[in-house]
Amino acid sequence: MVTATALIVEHTARPFVVDTVELEPLRALEVLVELKATGVCHTDVAVQHGKLPGAFPVVLGHEGAGIVRAAGPGVRDVAVGDHVLLSYSYCRECRSCLKERPYQCTQMFERNFVTEDPCRSQSMMWHDTPTYASFFGQSSFSNPAIVHEACCVRIDKKYPLEILAPLGCGVQTGAGSIFNVVKPIENEIRSLVVFGVGGVGSAAIMAAHALHIDHPELLTTIIAVDRKPDRLVLAKELGATNVINPLKVDNMVAEIRRITGGGGTDAAVDCTGAVPVINDMVGALGAGGVAVSVGAPSAAAEMSIEVFPFINGCKKYQASNQGNSLSRKFLPFLADLYMQNRLPIDRLQKQYRPSEINKAVQDMLEGTTIKPVIIWESC
Repeated sequence: MVTATALIVEHTARPFVVDTVELEPLRALEVLVELKATGVCHTDVAVQHGKLPGAFPVVLGHEGAGIVRAAGPGVRDVAVGDHVLLSYSYCRECRSCLKERPYQCTQMFERNFVTEDPCRSQSMMWHDTPTYASFFGQSSFSNPAIVHEACCVRIDKKYPLEILAPLGCGVQTGAGSIFNVVKPIENEIRSLVVFGVGGVGSAAIMAAHALHIDHPELLTTIIAVDRKPDRLVLAKELGATNVINPLKVDNMVAEIRRITGGGGTDAAVDCTGAVPVINDMVGALGAGGVAVSVGAPSAAAEMSIEVFPFINGCKKYQASNQGNSLSRKFLPFLADLYMQNRLPIDRLQKQYRPSEINKAVQDMLEGTTIKPVIIWESC
């Protein structure tokens, strides 16, 4: 067996443990990836603390970047030596996947979360204990990692893996909500509100600003909403034209309508998953507006809207998974934007050693770091 260094969660709400594990041999359509960097995401922490379904012990991580070192039977999309970004897994066989909409794959849950599934949920041993290691088809809190071929996206070898690792989930979710769901050019979007300026919301603002630069008549108003003053400062630097601190206004919807000239916003994206914020987002829409949810509330959460004005205004409420992104095409596009200095995701990041994983999580939860990135070795 191949040995690896892994960041393991033994039980619910326990801290990460850094230890050596043994990887099973590669099966069909699997590759072995030497990780260079892995982004830390709130979804990892949600599973760690039991807020999302999980089984333990488990190795999480789903924003990996590295180099393919071996390939199992049937692998055709990548080859040994390829530089890859890792994203979500999908079946490649259902109707959605065949239509190049893998973000709505009928096996999305089974292939990406910790379940007893046919996609090999246990592929490593930790002190003779089977350990779940197929989180999002990659469990990239392990180096090396066994990865589903579908998760791998080839990129140019000159691109910095240590910076681009978070493209695989958080950045593609935020940027994709703009490029692929709001679609400002197609829908002639002039105003946009982004609720929550963490990693996902910041990516949404950067994407909107990049589109505005190319199309100055669109997205002339980009409003960032967050409770943290330092994040509102950052949002302005990333392209927001206006900022709102909910703690300093009496009525969020009224404030958005004031900024947008009274008619409400053309589009809004919620990255918080907080139901009151989702309700405000929908309430702030103008005629024909679209509200997009990317932040996930608890499974039992319910939103409420006034139906008649929603119908009368021909408004839309839409969910988005992974930014409705076809990763193998969208991630190289985002990587190119970064290399053109048009998607400055490095401004969100702080690098940590694997041994600092618990500090990285704490810093993320406290808001002192927007996007922690684990560096497995010098890249």
